[in-house]
Amino acid sequence: MTKSYFIKTYNLNIGLLILWLMTIFMDIVLSLLIPSFSSFDGIDLLSHLVAFLAKLQNFSMIAVYVLLFLLVLSTVKEITSRIINDSFSNYWKSIIKTLSLRRFLSQSERIEKKPDGQTENSVNPVLKDFNKAAHKAVVDIRNDQTVVFIKIPRSQQAQKILKGLESQLKEEISSRNPEYYFSSPNRVNNQLWFIGTRR
Repeated sequence: MTKSYFIKTYNLNIGLLILWLMTIFMDIVLSLLIPSFSSFDGIDLLSHLVAFLAKLQNFSMIAVYVLLFLLVLSTVKEITSRIINDSFSNYWKSIIKTLSLRRFLSQSERIEKKPDGQTENSVNPVLKDFNKAAHKAVVDIRNDQTVVFIKIPRSQQAQKILKGLESQLKEEISSRNPEYYFSSPNRVNNQLWFIGTRR
């Protein structure tokens, strides 16, 4: 199985979008901080801080435009391909179904209460490994077929969790996409694929 352009770039686009939003937030904060520090002109240390913040704001402004350009460049290719060869609505369906599949796959751990009433929050490495792989799952919906890509976790215990979920996962994918008939999962190296063909 080969990954489609949507599957390859989905996580990259989400990362670029989050980074772009964080950079915009940083730019807004800096634009509010600089005038408040500029009122203290007489203090030498603060004038150096204002100069540094101004340079940082210039950098963040450039980063905002560069990240936006990369995000648009990455998504325009997929959107154009969808409009020409498929359907633009399938692009949005793919995004929504991917987010819902990731939410379905996520495993949470119980917080144990100590006898004295306090809670102990420990990180379970198996669930952490499983959730890391689950957050790379992507659903690519096309007119003729739907492809579900799930990265297989590295540890044997996390793989055991995924193996136990396979039948439930197939049922969940089928119920969320009733117009497609899904085959049994196909494992290729460290990837699990569900292929759905239109009924």
